Amino acid sequence: MSNSDHLCFSTQCRYPLYLTTRGDIGSYLISEGDVSDMDQWTAVECNHLLHITREAEELASVDISIEWRLGSDVVHRSESGEGNERTQIMSYRNRTQLPEDALQTGDFSLQLSDVTREDDQSYDCYISRPGLESSTPVCTVCLRVAAHFSSPVLLNEEVREGEETRFTCHSSGGFPEPAVHWFVDQTEQPALDSVHTQSTLIPDSGLYNVTSVLLVNVTQDTTVSCAIENLLLNETLESLSYGVEASPVVGRASQAMWIFSTTLCVLVAVLVASAVVYQIKEDYDRKRNQNLQQVVLEEDETKHSMLDMERLDSLTETNV
Repeated sequence: MSNSDHLCFSTQCRYPLYLTTRGDIGSYLISEGDVSDMDQWTAVECNHLLHITREAEELASVDISIEWRLGSDVVHRSESGEGNERTQIMSYRNRTQLPEDALQTGDFSLQLSDVTREDDQSYDCYISRPGLESSTPVCTVCLRVAAHFSSPVLLNEEVREGEETRFTCHSSGGFPEPAVHWFVDQTEQPALDSVHTQSTLIPDSGLYNVTSVLLVNVTQDTTVSCAIENLLLNETLESLSYGVEASPVVGRASQAMWIFSTTLCVLVAVLVASAVVYQIKEDYDRKRNQNLQQVVLEEDETKHSMLDMERLDSLTETNV
């Protein structure tokens, strides 16, 4: 794909130039133009305005030549409607032409293909007739070349709520250097000292890549976006908004911590419950043993008392 696939032209700097020449030539001015894609020929427009006393057919019958120049160099020369490349600048050969009906319509617009940055020039149109020593200037057109930037891509590093986060906005393949805008929460523009923007010229194409970095403190509800503005094309491309949420890494860590804490609490509760049950059982067994021992002691005392009474009775009977 050639560089011209992305190039456009703008004629915002062109200005009207009214010239009244010898009555058989008429007046000329530059027509208004629009920004156009470079998929086809680009027209550096220059339209002829006929005097009301003359007809277009009369101009067509005049043996004239039309020249488009860069300073004194010839960009395109047409003699009686036929192109002439003998005096043409080499870099413009096979890239220029005039409308086939230029003499009939008075439209002397230069059609230029495969536009590059080097074509960003001021072009002059001249008309000459046989027998005249000098050419007559018709119009001057300032051609402005521009290229569309790619849609900006917004990237970010790991986001930690409440901490300074780095956002990077990147766009490529445009011309001229763009303006970069940052938006926080859709309307708020960050301080200039928090933004660093760098444009890099691509040597082979003459186009620019642009990278802009934003450092900003964010919260969980923050949205961040960037926009690339091509002032010459009056075109602004905006990235998708990035809604800041809790970091996946932080979220996973928090989830793991929650699971660990819950498990630990359950384990502690089970251990405490087991200890309580064990203690209750121990107390119950101890009291039970104490009660059994008390019963045994009481039974032993009863037996001893009965034996003592039996001995006493036996002694009494013997004495008698």
